[in-house]
Amino acid sequence: MTRHKKLLWLILVLVVTQVAPALGIDRANQQQDQTVFEAIALNNQATVDFDSGQYQQAINLLKQAISRRPDLAMAHYNLACIYQVQSRFALAIEALKQAVRINPNFTDAHHLMGVVYNKTGNFTEAIECFKRALKLRPDRADSLSELGFADLMLGNNQNAVDSCKEAIRLKPDLSVAYGNLGNAYFKLGRREEAIESLKNAQRLEPDCAEFYNNLGYMYADAGRVSEAIANYKHALQLAPDNAEALNNLALAYCSLRHEGEAIELLERVIRLKPSMAGAHYNLGYVYSKARRTKRAIESYKQAILLKPDFGEAHNNLAILYLQRGERGLALEQYSLLKTIDYQMAEKLFAQIYRDRVLDVSKH
Repeated sequence: MTRHKKLLWLILVLVVTQVAPALGIDRANQQQDQTVFEAIALNNQATVDFDSGQYQQAINLLKQAISRRPDLAMAHYNLACIYQVQSRFALAIEALKQAVRINPNFTDAHHLMGVVYNKTGNFTEAIECFKRALKLRPDRADSLSELGFADLMLGNNQNAVDSCKEAIRLKPDLSVAYGNLGNAYFKLGRREEAIESLKNAQRLEPDCAEFYNNLGYMYADAGRVSEAIANYKHALQLAPDNAEALNNLALAYCSLRHEGEAIELLERVIRLKPSMAGAHYNLGYVYSKARRTKRAIESYKQAILLKPDFGEAHNNLAILYLQRGERGLALEQYSLLKTIDYQMAEKLFAQIYRDRVLDVSKH
């Protein structure tokens, strides 16, 4: 079963600012003042377009604002906000770098850069951004929560706990901090505290499918399958196409020997996310439990095609080949597995040749 990241993010809306023009009496200063007013007007109109969903129009206006006043940090920041909503992360980072170059004390820009780095898996860079934001504003709870998530992804689980607890102290109603705290506790093996944190997250944000999915996973890990299923189903009521919840519900059904329901759910996951190697692997596992060996082999092969270093898929495929008496094909998977997970490969080798061990006592 795949452990799921807590993937909840604060989406920053465009910020409207009023910049007072410098006083001046010469024409050059008057012209400069005029460009400031024009840039601010364009920036502010962009916020209106953004709120109405006209993203490209907002982008065009912000670019015009920047052409008039390249030193208007807020326009660069607002441009980054739109890019990150559109998942155009590289462009968002470039715009944010411009914003903090112009204004190194721009706390929101440092925070948003960390958020974007978290979204793209650049967790080390994200941590540095959040630390800069927190140096400027130590009481920023959202930066602490996101810092906790980045540490969680890097395996710095106690650091994640500390950051999330501080975020909650500063902002007791920050649901995402409870969610990240729960995941950190879970990775530390503190299951009951993890469950309690996820319950608090659900209480604060009852419409968040991810909280129900993650709590369901924790219940499943504790062997509390009925509670896990109830949470997965609740997640799917909120987000019917949540592939992770569908996948996890399928595995819960499989643990109860309801292979038919599990297969239906996993096939639905694959329709939603054809490139999700874990779903193909899980489908192979369920097919093998249902003694549908041919379909299981096809599913494991597809998982390997999508993720060639998927050690468990190579191992399970080899075992199915061995059950069918196809030792040569099993050995092919062993050879591939040796380069991925040597210890797993050696265990597989012992299974392949367990009927060919010499009995030296007879000689």
